[in-house]
Amino acid sequence: MSLTTVLIALAAVAVSTGLLLIVVGFVWWLDRYDREPLHLVAAVFLWGALVSPMVSGISVAALGRIVEGTVPAESLGMFGISFFGPFVEETIKAIGVLLVVLLTDKFDNPTDGVVYGTAVGLGFAVTENFFFALGAIAESSGTGDILILVGGRTLLTAGVHALSGAVFGGLLGYAVLSPRRAVRVGWSLAGLVLAVALHSAWNTALLYVGPFSPDGKLRGWLAVLPSLYVVYVIILTAFLSAEHRILKRELAEEVDLMLAPAWVVDVIPYYSRRVRGNWWPSRTERTVIARLLTRVAFRKHSLRRLPQDEATIASLELVKLRQRVREILGPPESH
Repeated sequence: MSLTTVLIALAAVAVSTGLLLIVVGFVWWLDRYDREPLHLVAAVFLWGALVSPMVSGISVAALGRIVEGTVPAESLGMFGISFFGPFVEETIKAIGVLLVVLLTDKFDNPTDGVVYGTAVGLGFAVTENFFFALGAIAESSGTGDILILVGGRTLLTAGVHALSGAVFGGLLGYAVLSPRRAVRVGWSLAGLVLAVALHSAWNTALLYVGPFSPDGKLRGWLAVLPSLYVVYVIILTAFLSAEHRILKRELAEEVDLMLAPAWVVDVIPYYSRRVRGNWWPSRTERTVIARLLTRVAFRKHSLRRLPQDEATIASLELVKLRQRVREILGPPESH
């Protein structure tokens, strides 16, 4: 093991980490209507990078000690890779996203869940890449093998972590919007089951038809790559489209109630129109107005799904938001 190999391996991990951080930032930017606080996205990313791998590693090691000598090593390895590992990893990652819901009021809709789910998934992928690179160094693998390992995991396995996290986060977003506890629990469990199933299916395929199978069918496995990311893009696009419809509907009602000027329906739901400077003179104020009106729309949408007693209390926030809109924009007839 040469110093050059170690440095190249660490550089590869650093480049991989930078690329995955760019992906997280890009997905955060795509949440055009009500972007999440960066410090929360960073906290969830760190949960995926630090807490999830540690707890997952301890859990897998504990299982190995519990059944040691009673289950054949090969069968135990298959069980760990195909089910137990994905189950533990996705559960711990899900807890990190769920904490945002429980401890803050910033998680409003499915797209927020996609952002946090992507962050926690790629955080886990960063740490996993690091430890795989260390393992390759310890085994005195060649520089080329290490680069292929880190690059392949960045393109393939990181995508699975992002997709499974996004699926859970998106369905958790539907849970947040649901009025009944049973429905919220159902959406959350469905998200976790789907995340585990996706991860488990991926790991199992690696063993039987992927590059780690006896035949090493790498070429066929690489064909899966486009499908993986197409599914992710479809999920994100679907959630963004749903948010667009919510904004149009809720803001149109605000206009009908004479609580907002008519132009907000033609501007705020459309990102390309919001970034233009012809609907409000100050760029800083445009940002504030767009976020404020977006929050009004999403708060209204969530109130519709609350029981009457809870909605009465929660509507106090909506009253304050509407008052703030009026202070900034003035009476609707003045526009």
